[in-house]
Amino acid sequence: MCQALRCLPPLDGLVVAESAVKKGLIQLPVLRERFPALREKSILCPVARIRPQSGSIIETMARYLLEEAGLTVEIQVKIPGMGHLDLLVDGLLGIEADGFDHHSSRSAYREDRRRWNVTVVRGVPTLRVTFEMLAGKPQEFVLMVQRALATYRSAQ
Repeated sequence: MCQALRCLPPLDGLVVAESAVKKGLIQLPVLRERFPALREKSILCPVARIRPQSGSIIETMARYLLEEAGLTVEIQVKIPGMGHLDLLVDGLLGIEADGFDHHSSRSAYREDRRRWNVTVVRGVPTLRVTFEMLAGKPQEFVLMVQRALATYRSAQ
């Protein structure tokens, strides 16, 4: 994992390290201690961005892309009657990062629709994104979020 942080692009290194911390393969303080030298400064930035409470790799990817675009991102935001929203951008726009594995049954499909409807009723417009979009068209994803934010800001 330390090699991943040293050798991979920042997003890929973050995904590997955050997954390892989340799975309990390494404790975050221990990981931070492994990069004390000033020459490791470039690695400290991705390590500082690790959020073990992130729900999935897809959420980590979305959060990273949005933060890189200068947006403020909260993770696992509690919405009454809904549960937790994956991401809340600039306190206004919800993002649900959908992985196929967790949405392949009829009951999971129905629950997702119920949750999505609750966010709308609660006044949190919510976009739903996939791994394929984040990995294959990251700029398109960021642009979509920026456009949605502009639309909802102008409506306020």
